[in-house]
Amino acid sequence: MNTGALQEFEKYVDRQILPATTDITNLADDNRKHVQKLIYTNLVDQFDAMVDGAILDNCRAEPLVERAMSGMAKELSEAELLRFLMYSSDIQTAVDERLRAGLRNSVLRDRHSVKLAALLGAFVVRGNFQGKPRVNVNTGRIIDKMKPYHATIPHSICGYADWLYSRRNSIVHGGGTNKYTDNDRAQLKRLYNCEPARILTIRLSSVTIAAAFYKDVVGLLNEAAGSPT
Repeated sequence: MNTGALQEFEKYVDRQILPATTDITNLADDNRKHVQKLIYTNLVDQFDAMVDGAILDNCRAEPLVERAMSGMAKELSEAELLRFLMYSSDIQTAVDERLRAGLRNSVLRDRHSVKLAALLGAFVVRGNFQGKPRVNVNTGRIIDKMKPYHATIPHSICGYADWLYSRRNSIVHGGGTNKYTDNDRAQLKRLYNCEPARILTIRLSSVTIAAAFYKDVVGLLNEAAGSPT
């Protein structure tokens, strides 16, 4: 499996996000609150971009091939196949581009947690990452199993990632209301039976906890790929 996107994300967290959480402690309260939100949204956006990039980089993984081809209902005629072979100087690259186009029109259009589930499945990450409680929401760390203790936050890997992204959506699309969007609230309830708090607050710990979770997710992917962590 191609882990290049994972390595770049880890470098980003270690070199940009974590040092920034130390630097902003010297800012005045009002300025710090604003900067904390910017750092948080950048972190979540970079993780989402990493998920997209890793999916495209591994477009030949069997679960992703099936998704990429799901919208290719049209059969290729012998003439079209011959034309494709004649004018494609690099067949393998042409195949990859076609698979990536299929993924952009299918998987990458899905909700953040659905994309993450597709990536974890493609890497064949062990264990239940969609429904089983595995995230300590106080630290962001992923463990083998646990008993949920916070009714407003999903404790599964994909559920927690969805919750983090929903908080990002509130900052970006909420117009400064500090409330979850109606769609995110409905989706968290439908997918994870979670009732998020009415008002959300982004603290400095929100950034460090999210960073710890994301690094653990990358660790699971690297472990499944046989790459050093």
